[in-house]
Order: sequence, then C-alpha cells, then structure tokens
Amino acid sequence: MADSIKVQVMQKLAVVLGAIPEIGSVHRWQGSPTDLDRVKLPAVFFWDEEETRDKRNRLAMGTLKLYVAVFIRLSPSGAASFNDAADNLQGKLHNALIGTAGLKGLVENLQEERVWKEFPNDQYGVLFMSFTLTYGHAWGDAFSTTY
Repeated sequence: MADSIKVQVMQKLAVVLGAIPEIGSVHRWQGSPTDLDRVKLPAVFFWDEEETRDKRNRLAMGTLKLYVAVFIRLSPSGAASFNDAADNLQGKLHNALIGTAGLKGLVENLQEERVWKEFPNDQYGVLFMSFTLTYGHAWGDAFSTTY
C-alpha cells in the first residue's frame, strides 16, 4: 500500500529541503537527541506538531504546525558571521518551500510564520522557522486525494 498523504507531504518536504545546495543534511526529527558531530552541517531538522482536521464536503483538510531548525557551525570567530549565514539560508529555505512548485499537488497551503535565531553554545547557531501547513485527502481515506 502507498504511504498516506501526510507521509507523502513529509517525504516531499525532505526532498525539497535536500535540494538546496548549501544544506549539508536533512532529517525528520523524532524527538531523540542527535550528535551534531555525526551529521553533515548545516543540518536541517523538521518536525510537525498540533495537527487539526476539518471536513469540507468529501475532503479532509489537515492543518499542522511545521517547524524547521537549521544547525550551523559557528566560524572560528564565533557568532560574528552567523547572522549573515542564517539570513542567507532563511532566504533559500523560503524560496524552496514557498517560492517553488516543489510541493504542488500535496500541500494546499504553506504559510510562513515566525523566524528566530539562537546560540545554544559556543559551537553552533540555530535558525528556527515555523509554518502552518495545510494538506488534503479524501474524507475517510487518508491515502487518496481522489475526492
């Protein structure tokens, strides 16, 4: 059996994010700790939370919060170059997710919300982005877009 529409959406997100040349690796994060020394950086981790489902005639609309975190190794000078690197990656992520047709056919709507940066330690800076993502499938059949 084919994957559910939601699984297809998440797999397509990984493909779209992985196609950005500046990204070292892409991971669908499942809440377990990750050794950043063992992944290629900049590393993108994405996950979903807070899903709701609405019925529109024969269509089920799933709306979820999508979070993207990009871990970037700080240069030897520390955080000095992080903001420029993070802002450039933010633009690339925005273009890949919002500005291309890569998600057409699976994602009904993707709305960028909040963007922020953090420095968890002296080795890494993290760019965070949040989105509201809406996808649809046939009501009563999460594996089909045939309504």
